[in-house]
Amino acid sequence: MTSSTEQARTNPATHRRKHQWIGAATLVAVAALILPWLLTPRFESIREQGPPLTRLPDPPQISSEYVAPSAIDQAVLQESRDKLDGLMGAPIGDEAQASFILQVGAFQNRQNAQTLQLKLEALDIGRVYLRTEESLTRVYVGPLLDRTTAESAVITIETQLSLKAQIEQYDVREHGQT
Repeated sequence: MTSSTEQARTNPATHRRKHQWIGAATLVAVAALILPWLLTPRFESIREQGPPLTRLPDPPQISSEYVAPSAIDQAVLQESRDKLDGLMGAPIGDEAQASFILQVGAFQNRQNAQTLQLKLEALDIGRVYLRTEESLTRVYVGPLLDRTTAESAVITIETQLSLKAQIEQYDVREHGQT
């Protein structure tokens, strides 16, 4: 049987490698102990040289007084409901309560309708929207509140874009969903 010193003499490369591993482990251990000590900041100097620390102000006090909700006038509320029911149930042909929309075009190609929509939005005459039904995409402007506003919008479209718009009565049941 051979001793470890005899093995070291017989194989010097193994002996050298063993010493290299021991040296590397020693360096790692020393670095793990000394580096944190070297890199730890001096908190006393930070406290002395840093900005002064102050307390945050207390949050504002909230009053605990009872605030009564505003009363709703039931007569006004019922009158408003009745008026709304009257408008929703009004016949389409009633010019006194009607508002109007303009149909400016109908296209099979939706992209052409979107191009016209951008041109009409630039005129700033009212809300412009598209409605697709089967293979046609229609371009609408409105709703406009009265017939004179609708007629002046038609004139603007004719002069600016050279297009003829058709005035139709606006019915929320037909044109309300976009």
